[in-house]
Amino acid sequence: ALDLLGNIQHMIGNARQAISYYEQALSINKAVYGDRHPSVATTLNNIGGAWYALGDAKKAISYYEQALSINKAVYGDRHPNVAPILNNIGGAWYVLGDAKKAISYYEQALSIDKAVYGDRHPSVATMLNNIGLAWYALGEAKKAILYYERALSINKAVYGDRHPSVAIDLNNIGSAWYALGDSQRAKECFQQAYDIFREFYGDEHPHTRTVKAWLNRV
Repeated sequence: ALDLLGNIQHMIGNARQAISYYEQALSINKAVYGDRHPSVATTLNNIGGAWYALGDAKKAISYYEQALSINKAVYGDRHPNVAPILNNIGGAWYVLGDAKKAISYYEQALSIDKAVYGDRHPSVATMLNNIGLAWYALGEAKKAILYYERALSINKAVYGDRHPSVAIDLNNIGSAWYALGDSQRAKECFQQAYDIFREFYGDEHPHTRTVKAWLNRV
């Protein structure tokens, strides 16, 4: 119940209040189950997420690493409960400016997701996108496009051509082509992304406005 209250506070933007609930839940879970139980790992991961939301990615990593250690011990290294925590650690390192370290965690998560879900699953697409973003941050826009295109292919197969996940991929591809100086290809991607976002969310949604800004730039 305390974890649930924490999740609600986190969802409505009260990360500090969420941490208070999570810390109480952690204390109870440790007392009931011991220090190395999946319930403890879940709460540690939640605390990490709240610190990440507060902009303290280093503190987030310390909690994520504890959760990772428990889930690896309980489930083994190649379990679906391990992959999301690897992704979280990768995201935190990405925010801290260490894109190479982020990629190493994303690649581990990708490998697990492929083994568990197969090559054409939305979780795989998410990981491919994250790796693409990290390569883009490293100035490797061409390599980023390779990952974005693979994510796009999966998301189109899963959701169809007119879905927000497809639009996010198209926007990322457009950004990479823009960085490479190919304004025409960039504009084509941005236009497709804009049309989808507008259709789903309307003109005033942040996603729609962001792509519109890109379109105005190219």
